[in-house]
Amino acid sequence: MIVVGTGITGAGRTALLKSVVEHALSKGRRIDLFDIGPRMFEKASSLRIKIPGDKILDLDSTTLRFLRAAVFEEISHSLDEYRGEDKDLFISLHMSFRWHKVILPAFDYYYLNQIKPDFYATIIDSAACILKRIEESPDLQHWRNKLNLREILIWQDEEVFITSIVADILGSPFYIIPRSSPPDMLYNIMQEVELPKKKGLRPRMLKAYISYPMTMVKGNEEFERERLELIDKLRKRGVIIFDPVMVEDMILLEKIGDKDVDDVVYIEEFDVHIPVKDILDAKQYIIDQTIFRDYRLIDQSDMIVVFYPVKELSAGVLSEMIYAHTHMKNVYALFTQKNISPFFLNYSTEIFSDIDSIVEFIGNLVESQIESEE
Repeated sequence: MIVVGTGITGAGRTALLKSVVEHALSKGRRIDLFDIGPRMFEKASSLRIKIPGDKILDLDSTTLRFLRAAVFEEISHSLDEYRGEDKDLFISLHMSFRWHKVILPAFDYYYLNQIKPDFYATIIDSAACILKRIEESPDLQHWRNKLNLREILIWQDEEVFITSIVADILGSPFYIIPRSSPPDMLYNIMQEVELPKKKGLRPRMLKAYISYPMTMVKGNEEFERERLELIDKLRKRGVIIFDPVMVEDMILLEKIGDKDVDDVVYIEEFDVHIPVKDILDAKQYIIDQTIFRDYRLIDQSDMIVVFYPVKELSAGVLSEMIYAHTHMKNVYALFTQKNISPFFLNYSTEIFSDIDSIVEFIGNLVESQIESEE
């Protein structure tokens, strides 16, 4: 299989792809990684053109397109060995750059059309994590002080949007993959979902978005233990889990509280200091993108699994249930309380009262899907 992985500077795109390569090796499978950015520097060096790392985006667009095309030409000569089932290829690249406050294209549509990837995946992360990597990584020092929190959020949304549009135009599936996801998530999407579909078969694993009242259960250790137990048991039964907590931006708004606009707040969860003014400037982007990111995760799932251990009504969970229901996704709900809101009942496909029963039901769905292809 051929997979194009995109993502903005600091999102950890290549690091995640490398972890998937290592995971594949542990499974006895080889995935080659072709990272476009470093290959462009290598190509320039082979042509005796010296380009400082902090100057490449200042080159004129014609030179950049030439270097990019030269690198893609190298890829195109070896594509056939990745068309079968024995070996896979990751192509790691940017779709866009935010440089000097403008957006620049960073892909070549002609070559992507020639390569015909089996699917695209944009690696995303919490904005604070991206900011921390840019501030601390020696390889990203030329990006320091060039992007504030709001610009990072905007750029990441643009990267997702551009990648999804390109994938749609070229007729390829598209996923967003959180940087903090385990390596087997992307690996399983490749081998157990997209590879069978490529062969005209049903996927051997199902994908689920897990929904729960995050604010209401914050700090509840018992809930956290049960949440992790549910996720672990579902994964063992062949379910790929998309968990909204894997990308967490709303915590930034919680941290500023009543602090003065000129203060700098320490975000302990990410070990980074951010000016309160920067967070306030990014507030609406954080709120809106959190909502629509979760909807995108639902879009790429086969179902949503609701874990609801409280009595109070959660607008967020109910909204996700309605969204899934109206987008033809089954909603499997685990309610531990006796009195269930009629609104929840209306948008639930099946309701369960304990972890083992919902895991058994969904696990049987996976098994029946596999058996139907045998």
